[in-house]
Amino acid sequence: MLAKVKNLLVYIRSNPIDFLIILVFSIAILALIRLNMQTQIDDNWEQFQSQHNCKLIEAKGGNNIRTSWICDDGEEYYRWRQMR
Repeated sequence: MLAKVKNLLVYIRSNPIDFLIILVFSIAILALIRLNMQTQIDDNWEQFQSQHNCKLIEAKGGNNIRTSWICDDGEEYYRWRQMR
């Protein structure tokens, strides 16, 4: 174990820029994994839609069709929120 730590320290001293690049990418990858795990929501839109009597609303404007859902909870939900 001590030999591995010494080898790592020798590598860091001989290649400091390489070590910093590896460290930055490792931290970025871990941050992205953590962010992905935090944002994964239990998506049960079909169940919510049926429980709250949601109705599809389409409003044409220019070349776009704005699609949203009006539910009996008083909220308006947009299509992009359900596209996961």
